[in-house]
Amino acid sequence: MGRQINVISDQLAKELDLPQRTCRRLIQRLLEEIQDDIVNTGRIEFRGLGTFSVTTKPAHDTEHPGTGQPVHIPAKKTVNYRSAKALRERLNPPG
Repeated sequence: MGRQINVISDQLAKELDLPQRTCRRLIQRLLEEIQDDIVNTGRIEFRGLGTFSVTTKPAHDTEHPGTGQPVHIPAKKTVNYRSAKALRERLNPPG
C-alpha cells in the first residue's frame, strides 16, 4: 500500500470518525474490485473522473538499440485512461 493511500485513508478516517485500519482496508478492497472489473470487462467508468479501458498493443519487430540485433516484441494488453470532461474543466478553468 502506497503512501498516497495512507494519506487518503487517514483523511477519511478523520472525516468519517472510523478507525484508520478500516479505511485503509476499505480503499485497498475498492482498488482490488476496480482491477478485477478492468480485467474481466475491459472497461470501467467513473462519472466525473474518467474511464479506464484495456487496449492491445500488437506484436512487432524492432532492433535492439545497442547491438542492432532484431528483437521481437510480443503483443500485450495495457490500460488507457481518459479523463472526464468535468475533471478536465477543473484542471483547466476558463479564463
